Amino acid sequence: MGESEVRILGRGVMKSLLCLLCLSASAYTQTISGSIIGTVLDSSGNVIPAASVKLISERTGEERTSQTNESGDFLFPALQPGAYTVSVEQPGFKPFKKTGNMLSAAERLSTGNITLQVGAVNESITVEAQGVSVQTSSSENSALISSRQLEQVSIRGRDVVSMLRILPGVSQTVDTEFLGGSFGTGTPNIGGSRSNWNSLQVDGLTGNDLGSPSVFSSPINMDAIGEVKVLLNNYQAEYGRNGASFINIVTKSGGREYHGSAYWYKRHEMWNANNFFNNRNGVSLPIYRYTTIGATLGGPVPMGKLWKDSKDKVFFFYSYEQSWVKNPQAVRQVTTPSDLERRGDFTQTLDQNGARINIRDPLAGANFPGNLVPASRINRNGQAILNIFPIPNPA
Repeated sequence: MGESEVRILGRGVMKSLLCLLCLSASAYTQTISGSIIGTVLDSSGNVIPAASVKLISERTGEERTSQTNESGDFLFPALQPGAYTVSVEQPGFKPFKKTGNMLSAAERLSTGNITLQVGAVNESITVEAQGVSVQTSSSENSALISSRQLEQVSIRGRDVVSMLRILPGVSQTVDTEFLGGSFGTGTPNIGGSRSNWNSLQVDGLTGNDLGSPSVFSSPINMDAIGEVKVLLNNYQAEYGRNGASFINIVTKSGGREYHGSAYWYKRHEMWNANNFFNNRNGVSLPIYRYTTIGATLGGPVPMGKLWKDSKDKVFFFYSYEQSWVKNPQAVRQVTTPSDLERRGDFTQTLDQNGARINIRDPLAGANFPGNLVPASRINRNGQAILNIFPIPNPA
């Protein structure tokens, strides 16, 4: 039985998964899967056909097997992003194993030429992939934000769209205050293209707001993201929906080992500086409080006697995040009715030049005598509305 996964994600991703069940297969969906290719040769540079090639997921232990064709080539398509081990065996040659092949979303990863050495089967050669791999099987120009960068780079609003600014060629001026603060997050201009030409995907599901294509309307917390792959240009035809960049957001998955995290972030006005005008007018620091808590947990699903091998076949990942915000609008100067004016006394109501403002009686067509409105002429409902306004501060 092949690998199965159960992903339980919080907030925006849950909404996306529900939408996926409702949309038809013809909806605007793309793939996040990639492929691994390579060529098997002997020490003389001749190709080796019919060699046995095994691909192992280092996260889940899932195995796939294949054979090289007459040209010595092998291909493993439709792979989820992650680390893989490639092993090759052929009678009369030492078994070869290459670990740490990191496959990102929508990538065509080439292991290059794998050279087998003549020897006994009980001898083996193990190679560990290190450094950054060079894309040789595709002409695409892409950039990757890894899980390590997502964990170590501090972003104030914990919005993955803000993380795109660390990539070259990205222009964005607005920083999100907190995740889910509005109906979506405006995407940046990448490589000089318009922001409404970008395509954003979360696990292959469209994240663009269909009414405002430049807005990413499927917020997902940072700790639930495994990587962000940005196809800048020259990408494959299956990603040709829009003319600008294609942004693939891949969520985390469970594996054979339990792993998780818990976090608490807090912003408070006590750590802020007051602005110049507030200091001049004697206004205290405005309230500025953001509290974010969350947790993640992933691993195998043990089912005991119901399924003895479930730990190696079924995995889960859960993510939760919640925010509390207190950030009122900035202090504004407004004019509100004085206590005398609420009672109909406008004898002290003056304009900016110090002249009295006359109150006109709409029924008589003349000013009220003494600028006083009789109590019988004051509507109780209107007076109740006036009382909603606060009393003016003393000059």
